[in-house]
Amino acid sequence: MFNRVRIQLALEFIIDLVCLTLANALAILIFRFILDKIPHHVRIEWIRYAGTLVTAYLITFFGFYRGIDIKKRSRTSEFLSLVQNAILTYSIFIVLIVILKNPLVESRYMLVFGFAFFVMLLTFARFHLKRLITRQYTKSVTALMVGIISTSDRAEKLIESMEEDWSVNITGVALLDHYCIGNTFSYGSKAGLYEINSSSVELLEKTDEYPKDILDIPVVATEENFLDWIRSSPLDEVYIDLPYSDDSEVQELIEELEEMGITVHISIPMLDDILSESKFNNISCKMEYGYPMAIFTARVHKFSGMFVKRLADIVLGFFGCIFSLPIIAIVAIPLLIESKGPLIFKQQRVGKNGRVFNIYKLRSMYADAEERKAELMDENKMDGLMFKMDNDPRITKVGRFIRKYSIDELPQFFNVVKGDMSLVGTRPPTIDEFYEYESRHKRRLSMRPGITGMWQVSGRSDIQNFEEVVELDCQYIDEWSIMLDIKILLKTVVVVLTHKGAE
Repeated sequence: MFNRVRIQLALEFIIDLVCLTLANALAILIFRFILDKIPHHVRIEWIRYAGTLVTAYLITFFGFYRGIDIKKRSRTSEFLSLVQNAILTYSIFIVLIVILKNPLVESRYMLVFGFAFFVMLLTFARFHLKRLITRQYTKSVTALMVGIISTSDRAEKLIESMEEDWSVNITGVALLDHYCIGNTFSYGSKAGLYEINSSSVELLEKTDEYPKDILDIPVVATEENFLDWIRSSPLDEVYIDLPYSDDSEVQELIEELEEMGITVHISIPMLDDILSESKFNNISCKMEYGYPMAIFTARVHKFSGMFVKRLADIVLGFFGCIFSLPIIAIVAIPLLIESKGPLIFKQQRVGKNGRVFNIYKLRSMYADAEERKAELMDENKMDGLMFKMDNDPRITKVGRFIRKYSIDELPQFFNVVKGDMSLVGTRPPTIDEFYEYESRHKRRLSMRPGITGMWQVSGRSDIQNFEEVVELDCQYIDEWSIMLDIKILLKTVVVVLTHKGAE
């Protein structure tokens, strides 16, 4: 629910700012260059004008912004809301430019038509934003991937209430109709029961005892294998609604899910009647979708910080793509001459909370490298679920050069712009590695994987124990901050230039 509000505010902030910019650009184009109604002003006055306008917008948005939940607002309330925000923005703006004695304050064409174009563009943009969010966002990779653990008689009500939230994508339901005290859960990895793809994990073996779906949400697991489903599937959060009467019944389950780095929302059924019959209105209880819920999460990162991180990924990733193109073009010739095969190597990797994506690299190995991997497993110097060996015969001569200078990683800037990866994060495992994960290993995937990270700048060739990699990744997640990302990026530059830890 809070994720929905934050996403809406972020989108409206960006769209409103873009509309404000376009509105004033349109006013300048028409009344300065076409109709010549605005007298000539020096460039610095225009810069001050733009800076003052943006300042007025920021004051309005962060101090007086009037927002309405997209699911609830009508076209009339939407229009009145945006007109009110536009009037307030321009009122503050006029006061500021009068105080600053900007000569453009005398240009009624800029003020009147800038405001009018702003309102018109906002009306158009907000209408399409609402349609886009309510119809498309749930299906996008940005939506929260949610799983539900419940029983046949309770699941439908919870799903029905959650389907009103456009920011979540309910991928599956686990029905625990026979859940009771003393149940023992299978904690061993049984990922082979599932087929992983980019959006869901489908159960291949089902019994006839349970329905195939509830309100079009597939029933993917039962009490016998629901932990395997959660461990193997792309899930950001899990909602638990079970008719338990003793917290000891679910304590073990919550601890297991917390180890995976998954946020757990658990209903508190004993409060249902108390809340409905209470005469007091001021009740300190977290209500979600009409249910009193307790929330368990390993680490909460501020939305503002994550927003800045994603914005930096888009901007720097875009410049990274431009910077990479000439370098890729130069190394492409000797790389393709030395060995047959595609220039760009594409491989499925597991990203944030189990999402599967295609990672891009410059091919540094011979075309049959994946087939030969099984023959070389005895040479693996890593202790755990990663593969690395000295003098890997699958690597070409050009491949050794581009690996030494990390040139093979350059196409991953495209993954960053797409949103599959971040500039800084954890190492994305292969699907084979992910299949072998235990619960505690999955927590390292609770943030987007990165081109670089704690492991890469800590001497990656010297670390030969997979558990140390997991520890470094979890340390990064727990201690994450913008400054930590900056430090890792600076250390990465040093590592690349000195070749320390590279193979």
